Amino acid sequence: MMPRAATRLDRVPAKGIVRTVPLDSPKGLLFEERVALFVCALHREKSLELLEGFADAPRARARAFAESVTDWDSSTRQARLAREFGAHTDALDRLQQLIVESPPALRCAIADQLPEAWRARFPHLVKTQGTLSTPMMTMLAARLIRETVR
Repeated sequence: MMPRAATRLDRVPAKGIVRTVPLDSPKGLLFEERVALFVCALHREKSLELLEGFADAPRARARAFAESVTDWDSSTRQARLAREFGAHTDALDRLQQLIVESPPALRCAIADQLPEAWRARFPHLVKTQGTLSTPMMTMLAARLIRETVR
């Protein structure tokens, strides 16, 4: 097996974090670390206060991780957020299953809501420019797409 190329995320020091999940797993952070990352992205100044609701051991891990996250530069933080909370690696396969299982009217609404980059994967869907979709169907299709790929 070839060694994986180092990325900026691999070079970020862990500062003594006790980890039970390997970093190279698909979603490599523990639950409390993911919460800490999310909290730091939203409220970096109040992040340590917001993590006080955890029990003792998870709180210590979350606080240690939050302290290391606040040391990262903005682009590193954004990259890690995208890696942890971005689309699944099998997003297009899951989207294909959603389209196959949807009734025809919902398929049209999904076709209207698909981003251009993904529309090429589904050439059999006809984009209807919103003429057949009700506003509620459009909202449902957008939400189903978001939930399917994340």
